Order: sequence, then structure tokens, then C-alpha cells
Amino acid sequence: MKNASPWSLALIPCISLLLGVAPAWGATAPPLSEVRVFKVESAKCTETIPERATGTQMCTHRGPTKVSVMEVGLGNNPVGLFNGAVLNGQRTAVCQVGNVSEACSGAGTLMGYIYVFDLNVEAQGWFQYSNSSINPPRNTLSTQLNIR
Repeated sequence: MKNASPWSLALIPCISLLLGVAPAWGATAPPLSEVRVFKVESAKCTETIPERATGTQMCTHRGPTKVSVMEVGLGNNPVGLFNGAVLNGQRTAVCQVGNVSEACSGAGTLMGYIYVFDLNVEAQGWFQYSNSSINPPRNTLSTQLNIR
């Protein structure tokens, strides 16, 4: 094994000064702090769901329907259900860039995800979503919404 030359080791602090302060590698991920349904879309209408709502209000959703869930913090076991059946969902990472939350594009700090679940609503039923935090307190959060 070759020993590093003292001159090559001396370059590390010099390069660091030129590049500025190094990023904080291994920063703790934010614990899961909120999950909630914020939108339900079907052919009949699109509803924005207010906080603490227990069900849809504007229309009767039937057929292909998309349910959007906001997750603040990071989890490792997302589960979406409609009337007990497991749903497939797609997620989009959300980053904090300055004072704005937006889809991650290489800038900012990861703060959570938006999940979109596709379901086929034949009759009124319950949508449920839950996830467990990846770090302490390792809490599990859940939300549910009655889709009319």
C-alpha cells in the first residue's frame, strides 16, 4: 500500500477553502410529522380536501379516481387502502427550497412526499393511508377519508 504524500494531504484544506463549507453529510432525516389526503379527483369533479375532513363533500365520485396524500417527514412503510384492498401509488419527492415547497429537482432539502393512488370507486368507501417514521420516535401516522 502506498503512503499519501504530505503535499497531497495539504491540498485537502486548500481545496475546502476554495469550495466553501462542506455540506453536512448524513444529516438526520426529518421524522414523519403529518399525513393527510388533500385532493380527490374523478371524472365528475376535483375536490380539495380541508384538514380534518372525514369525507368528500362536493360530489359522488365513481369510476377511475385519484387520491393525493401529503406526507411531511420521511417514512419507510407507505400503505394505501380502499375498502381494505391494497392500492398501488406513485410518489413524488418534495423539497424545501428557501421558503417554497416544490418537487425536488436537485436543489433544497427533502421534506416529504406526495403520493397519488389510483382506484376505481364503484360505491362509497373508505380510503386509508399510513406510514411509519424512519427515525425516532418511529411513530406510525395514518389518515382516512370516506369517499362518497
